[in-house]
Amino acid sequence: MPTLVAAVDAMLLLRDPFQVINPSNLLIPGSDPNTRVVIFMQNLQLLPGEQSSAVVVNLIDNNNVAYNIPAEDVRIVPGLGFAQITFRLPSSLAVGSCSVSVSYHGQQINGGTIRIKA
Repeated sequence: MPTLVAAVDAMLLLRDPFQVINPSNLLIPGSDPNTRVVIFMQNLQLLPGEQSSAVVVNLIDNNNVAYNIPAEDVRIVPGLGFAQITFRLPSSLAVGSCSVSVSYHGQQINGGTIRIKA
């Protein structure tokens, strides 16, 4: 089995498996109810003035459907040498294992897997 990515639900701070629609978001009218996931990657730092969307999270779901999702937020974790990357789960993401990698400046950083539940 591939390695699980260090990932948590951005709102609930719980690890996977993740629901695509976060039931906690339904309490906030007008809010996008899709789950935001935070993953952690080493050796990734935005250039001065660069937007978070320069980092793209690549997902391949259990049905072999590929998604390229621009990061919503990228932050360096001070003193620990890795970045915290927040992205939105796509609505059509299939239940099961989902491989995760990150593309940045033409390089792909392999991650591992997260799990999606119904």
